[in-house]
Amino acid sequence: MECSVKGNINYLKVASDDYLAVAKYLRKHGFRRLLTVSAVDWIERGNLEIYFLVHKLDGNVYVKVAAEILRDSPLIPSLSELWPNAAMHERETWELFGIFFEGNRILKPLFMEDWKGPPPFRKDFDWRKYVEKTNNLPQAETR
Repeated sequence: MECSVKGNINYLKVASDDYLAVAKYLRKHGFRRLLTVSAVDWIERGNLEIYFLVHKLDGNVYVKVAAEILRDSPLIPSLSELWPNAAMHERETWELFGIFFEGNRILKPLFMEDWKGPPPFRKDFDWRKYVEKTNNLPQAETR
Protein backbone atom coordinates (compact mmCIF):
# COMPACT_ATOMS: atom_id res chain seq x y z
CA MET A 1 0.00 0.00 0.00
CA GLU A 2 1.21 3.49 -0.87
CA CYS A 3 0.17 6.48 1.25
CA SER A 4 0.58 10.23 1.02
CA VAL A 5 -1.05 13.27 2.63
CA LYS A 6 -1.62 16.78 1.33
CA GLY A 7 -3.42 19.02 3.80
CA ASN A 8 -6.59 17.26 4.86
CA ILE A 9 -6.57 14.81 1.93
CA ASN A 10 -5.13 11.33 2.36
CA TYR A 11 -4.20 9.31 -0.73
CA LEU A 12 -4.05 5.52 -0.60
CA LYS A 13 -3.03 3.21 -3.42
CA VAL A 14 -4.07 -0.35 -2.57
CA ALA A 15 -4.06 -3.74 -4.24
CA SER A 16 -7.35 -4.50 -5.98
CA ASP A 17 -7.86 -7.42 -3.55
CA ASP A 18 -7.82 -4.90 -0.66
CA TYR A 19 -10.14 -2.32 -2.27
CA LEU A 20 -13.34 -3.46 -0.51
CA ALA A 21 -11.64 -4.18 2.84
CA VAL A 22 -10.20 -0.65 2.94
CA ALA A 23 -13.63 0.77 2.06
CA LYS A 24 -15.25 -1.20 4.89
CA TYR A 25 -12.60 0.02 7.33
CA LEU A 26 -13.20 3.65 6.35
CA ARG A 27 -16.99 3.30 6.58
CA LYS A 28 -16.68 1.71 10.02
CA HIS A 29 -14.44 4.56 11.18
CA GLY A 30 -16.75 7.43 10.37
CA PHE A 31 -16.36 8.10 6.65
CA ARG A 32 -20.07 8.39 5.94
CA ARG A 33 -19.96 10.55 2.79
CA LEU A 34 -18.93 8.97 -0.48
CA LEU A 35 -18.23 11.79 -2.92
CA THR A 36 -17.37 9.90 -6.09
CA VAL A 37 -16.29 6.68 -7.76
CA SER A 38 -14.47 7.01 -11.06
CA ALA A 39 -11.61 5.70 -13.15
CA VAL A 40 -8.49 6.59 -15.11
CA ASP A 41 -7.29 4.63 -18.13
CA TRP A 42 -3.54 3.94 -17.95
CA ILE A 43 -3.41 2.37 -21.41
CA GLU A 44 0.41 2.33 -21.50
CA ARG A 45 0.41 0.10 -18.37
CA GLY A 46 -2.52 -2.02 -19.54
CA ASN A 47 -4.49 -1.02 -16.44
CA LEU A 48 -7.52 0.94 -15.34
CA GLU A 49 -7.29 2.78 -12.05
CA ILE A 50 -10.53 2.71 -10.09
CA TYR A 51 -10.85 5.15 -7.21
CA PHE A 52 -13.30 6.51 -4.68
CA LEU A 53 -13.25 9.60 -2.50
CA VAL A 54 -14.81 9.70 0.97
CA HIS A 55 -15.19 12.40 3.61
CA LYS A 56 -15.39 12.38 7.40
CA LEU A 57 -17.08 15.45 8.86
CA ASP A 58 -15.34 15.08 12.22
CA GLY A 59 -11.95 16.58 11.47
CA ASN A 60 -12.87 17.44 7.87
CA VAL A 61 -10.79 14.57 6.50
CA TYR A 62 -10.87 13.24 2.94
CA VAL A 63 -9.49 9.93 1.74
CA LYS A 64 -8.96 8.95 -1.90
CA VAL A 65 -8.49 5.21 -2.35
CA ALA A 66 -7.22 3.92 -5.70
CA ALA A 67 -6.54 0.44 -7.06
CA GLU A 68 -5.42 -0.73 -10.48
CA ILE A 69 -7.14 -3.52 -12.38
CA LEU A 70 -6.36 -5.07 -15.75
CA ARG A 71 -7.98 -3.45 -18.79
CA ASP A 72 -8.70 -6.92 -20.19
CA SER A 73 -10.65 -8.09 -17.12
CA PRO A 74 -12.03 -4.95 -15.46
CA LEU A 75 -13.75 -6.30 -12.34
CA ILE A 76 -13.86 -4.79 -8.84
CA PRO A 77 -16.30 -5.20 -5.92
CA SER A 78 -19.13 -2.68 -5.64
CA LEU A 79 -19.21 -0.19 -2.77
CA SER A 80 -23.00 0.14 -2.96
CA GLU A 81 -23.62 -1.93 0.17
CA LEU A 82 -21.49 0.51 2.17
CA TRP A 83 -22.60 3.74 0.51
CA PRO A 84 -25.86 3.43 -1.47
CA ASN A 85 -24.98 6.42 -3.68
CA ALA A 86 -21.98 4.44 -4.98
CA ALA A 87 -24.37 2.49 -7.21
CA MET A 88 -24.97 5.46 -9.53
CA HIS A 89 -21.29 6.48 -9.63
CA GLU A 90 -20.38 2.89 -10.48
CA ARG A 91 -23.11 2.74 -13.11
CA GLU A 92 -21.63 5.76 -14.87
CA THR A 93 -18.08 4.37 -14.59
CA TRP A 94 -19.25 1.01 -15.95
CA GLU A 95 -20.87 2.70 -18.93
CA LEU A 96 -17.97 5.02 -19.76
CA PHE A 97 -14.96 2.80 -18.92
CA GLY A 98 -16.40 -0.73 -19.09
CA ILE A 99 -15.54 -1.62 -15.48
CA PHE A 100 -17.81 -4.25 -13.91
CA PHE A 101 -18.72 -3.69 -10.26
CA GLU A 102 -19.49 -7.03 -8.68
CA GLY A 103 -22.64 -6.73 -6.57
CA ASN A 104 -24.00 -3.58 -8.21
CA ARG A 105 -27.51 -4.46 -9.39
CA ILE A 106 -28.11 -1.39 -11.59
CA LEU A 107 -25.36 -1.74 -14.21
CA LYS A 108 -27.42 -0.73 -17.22
CA PRO A 109 -27.10 2.18 -19.64
CA LEU A 110 -27.50 5.57 -18.04
CA PHE A 111 -26.63 8.00 -20.84
CA MET A 112 -26.10 5.83 -23.89
CA GLU A 113 -29.10 3.52 -24.18
CA ASP A 114 -28.52 2.59 -27.82
CA TRP A 115 -24.71 2.58 -27.66
CA LYS A 116 -23.09 -0.25 -29.57
CA GLY A 117 -19.48 0.87 -29.42
CA PRO A 118 -16.61 0.31 -27.01
CA PRO A 119 -16.41 2.21 -23.70
CA PRO A 120 -15.99 5.82 -24.88
CA PHE A 121 -13.75 7.08 -22.06
CA ARG A 122 -11.03 4.53 -22.70
CA LYS A 123 -7.98 6.06 -24.34
CA ASP A 124 -8.03 3.68 -27.29
CA PHE A 125 -11.54 4.76 -28.29
CA ASP A 126 -11.35 6.79 -31.52
CA TRP A 127 -14.50 8.86 -31.55
CA ARG A 128 -13.81 10.25 -35.03
CA LYS A 129 -13.71 6.75 -36.55
CA TYR A 130 -16.76 5.73 -34.54
CA VAL A 131 -18.82 8.71 -35.78
CA GLU A 132 -17.69 8.16 -39.36
CA LYS A 133 -18.53 4.46 -39.25
CA THR A 134 -21.88 4.69 -37.46
CA ASN A 135 -23.19 7.76 -39.27
CA ASN A 136 -21.60 7.30 -42.70
CA LEU A 137 -19.97 10.71 -42.43
CA PRO A 138 -16.72 11.75 -44.08
CA GLN A 139 -13.77 12.06 -41.73
CA ALA A 140 -13.27 15.64 -40.53
CA GLU A 141 -9.89 17.14 -41.21
CA THR A 142 -7.70 17.87 -38.23
CA ARG A 143 -5.07 20.57 -38.06
